[in-house]
Amino acid sequence: MTYYADLTPYTYDRENWDPEASGLWRGVPLLNVGWLDRGKTYPQATTPPGVVETLNGMTRTHRAQQTRGYHFCPWCASRRVGARVDGPRGSAEIRVAGNGVAYAAPELIAHYVEVHDYLPPAAFVEAVLSSDVAD
Repeated sequence: MTYYADLTPYTYDRENWDPEASGLWRGVPLLNVGWLDRGKTYPQATTPPGVVETLNGMTRTHRAQQTRGYHFCPWCASRRVGARVDGPRGSAEIRVAGNGVAYAAPELIAHYVEVHDYLPPAAFVEAVLSSDVAD
């Protein structure tokens, strides 16, 4: 997976993100969150209660940009069983509406938070907890 610093403009699959299209996302900037890489440091801490559960729900309700291949967790994927890689894998992104922005995160973000103590930006955490999935 490609690394992007948190809160930078989303550029990964721009041709499928049209902020000028009609509907919910019209004119809304899309920002990266959780595009981690084994070779880069990231903020670590315990997230507020409910974040992991809500992010796990969002992998079912807020999916976007489904791909044909898989991305494996860069830390867990080092456990290989023969030619097979074991561990969490993702093949899509999630979109989260924030305060005047939207966030694009890899599907594995819940795993990163729960298992690797990744601490997403506060504005993203707030958007997750205030989403309809958090009810």
